[in-house]
Formats: sequence, structure tokens, C-alpha cells
Amino acid sequence: MSQGVSSILAVAWKTVVRKLFRNSVLVLAVALLVALLVFAFLFNDMVQENLEAASKKLGADIVLVPAEAMGMAEEFILESSEKTFYMDKSILDSVRKMPEIDKVTFQVYLKTLASGCCSIVAGQVVAIDPKTDFVVRPWLPASVPELGRGEAYVGNYVWEYLGLISTATLFGHPIKVVGHLEKTGTGLDHGIFMRYADLSQVTRTAAGSYSKDKISIVFIKVKDGVNVEDLTRKIQSENPTVGIMTSGTIGTDIRATLKDILRVFSVTILVSSLLAVLLAWSTFSAITNERRREIGILRAIGARRSHIVRMFMAEAAIISCMGGLLGILGGQFLIHYTAGDFDLLNRLGVSTGITMASVLFSLLAMAAGVLVCLLGALVPIVRLARMEPLLAIKEE
Repeated sequence: MSQGVSSILAVAWKTVVRKLFRNSVLVLAVALLVALLVFAFLFNDMVQENLEAASKKLGADIVLVPAEAMGMAEEFILESSEKTFYMDKSILDSVRKMPEIDKVTFQVYLKTLASGCCSIVAGQVVAIDPKTDFVVRPWLPASVPELGRGEAYVGNYVWEYLGLISTATLFGHPIKVVGHLEKTGTGLDHGIFMRYADLSQVTRTAAGSYSKDKISIVFIKVKDGVNVEDLTRKIQSENPTVGIMTSGTIGTDIRATLKDILRVFSVTILVSSLLAVLLAWSTFSAITNERRREIGILRAIGARRSHIVRMFMAEAAIISCMGGLLGILGGQFLIHYTAGDFDLLNRLGVSTGITMASVLFSLLAMAAGVLVCLLGALVPIVRLARMEPLLAIKEE
């Protein structure tokens, strides 16, 4: 059985190579289709994975922000964009009393001001309460001490920016960097984290629009067994002016943008698939017309219809696999070297690399390309196989 398959493949390969120039058009068509599929699969996977990872890395089930600042909060969480917005601290006090809540912490966002040669200017200043924090602390080594007076943690990006500087100035006051976060892939990477208690040292001019008893964002972790949607509705009813995000809704605008992009990809892939089918049909129609006499003779000396179908389908499989492999290389090239031109990926800080998921998506795209080519070639091949031997020889 294996010898029969290998002999069919050997004959099919010789036939493909003999008409390589004509077959190369079909190879390129399949390659284009597979490259588009690889790019679309990986593009969608990277964005979705980044959104889900960012929401999980915060460690919170519910996030509260000013209603008008929900977009800005998402930009900081997902895109590391510097933002400042505030709401009354009384909201924090009201949610703390709810029995369904396990942990609550808050942050205050401020911007840095240049002040001398060593001022920290490459990040978002975030005031935290070290006693209640569960968002920043998990990203620090266990050996890093709790923040003290005049001390700060910095995100991974800011730490790389500061280099070996361990003492800098923040809002004109000396501040000691006592630890840096691991890379999170979220806005935390661009954060400079100081104690909320130290905000009293910040002058009104340096603080900008911030004022006492204001906070920017509240992170809530619910108790086991609590329905997040029910609790969200309860919080909203008691605080109607607050914007609420959950781990599943963070990045709603980006997901909507991604859907629009995927619609464009879908139309392009559909058109490419149709063209590949038509090209495979026309190519194998020409091949079968040229080889009618050959097939008629083979049938006359005992070859079965199934033998004829397998022989031509082997040729189609070889052509489509060549195109599929070329398409995988093309798709990987596109996602690795042109993804940087997409503003959506840049804003999310998405990094490309060879992963198990990318390999699986590439193989899936190749299988789809091969299937499209085989479907296009099947009709003329079956039609030729069904032709009577004497009729095929006579028509030639």
C-alpha cells in the first residue's frame, strides 16, 4: 500500500515539475491565501491574548473610575498612556462596606514634572496605599520592602529608562527607588509608584488638577461565589455617576476595532479563496484536457477511476502544499516585520514571536489553503475520470 502511494506521489511530482511555470501561478495563489490566513489568525490571537492577559494581571474583578474617564482608564491599563482623572474618595468608603467584597484598593494618577538633571520624567506617577494594595505588590520580588516615606517602586519600562539611578527627584523632592516591577505588559510598566500618604508633600502647583480627598481608580476583588454582574449592578445603583469595568469588559473599544479589522480580513480572504478555487479549476481543466489520451489509454489497460483521481489529486496536493509552505513563510514575515506599522498593536505593546499557538495557526491556515486548492481541482479531475476510455482516446 505504501509503495503504491509513494509511486503515485513520484509520478505526480515529475508531472508537476514538468509544467512548473504554469503550476507556479496556482502555487502563488495558494501562498497568498495561506499568508492572509496566517496573518489574520495571529493578529487576532495577539490582540485577544493581550487584552485578556492585561485584565487578569490587574488582579481585580471590578474596576471603578469616573464615568467620563473610562476610555482614559483603559488607555492607561492597556496602552501605558499617561492619564489623569479624579473622583470623590467617598466612593471608596461606600464600596468598602459591601459584604460581597473581599479586597479593595485605590490609586491616584499624577504626571511628573521636570526638575533638574535627575528628575523622573518617563512615566505615570501613581500614588498607592501599600497597606491595601494587591495590584502592584504581586509584581515585586518578595525581598522588596514595603514603601516607606520618600520611597518609590518603578515599572519595568521606567526602571530600564532610569538605568543605575537609585535616587532621583519627584515633584522637586528627593525620592529613593527601592524596587522595580517585573514586566507586566500593562500600564504598570510605565508607572512610578509612591505612597498616597506622601501626596501631602506635593505642592498645589506640582499636583496640577489633583486635590485632597480625590482618587483616580478603585480596584475590587470579590469573595468566592459572588456573582460579579449582580455586584456590578448593585454598585452602579448606589453610585450612578461611576464608570464600572470588569475583567471581561476592559478593552471594549479595542475589541470593536478588532472586529472591524477582522471583517476586512474576512472579505479579503473570501475573495482570495474564490480566486484560488477558480484558478485551481481552470489549471486542472487545462491539465486534464491535455492528457485525455493518456488517461484513456490507462483506463483501457485496466486503470480504475479511483487510480486516475488519486494521481491527479496527488498533483493538486503537491502544488497546494508548496503554496501552503510558501504562504506560512509569507504570513510569518508579515506579522513579524509589518505588525509594527499597525497602531493598534503598537498601542497595546504587542510583541511577536514563534510560539506553539503561532505554529498551530500556521498549520491550520495551510490546511485551509490545501483544502481550497483540492476542492477547485476536484471537479475537472472527477469529470475526466468518469469519461469512457475509448471516447477519451477518440476525442484526442
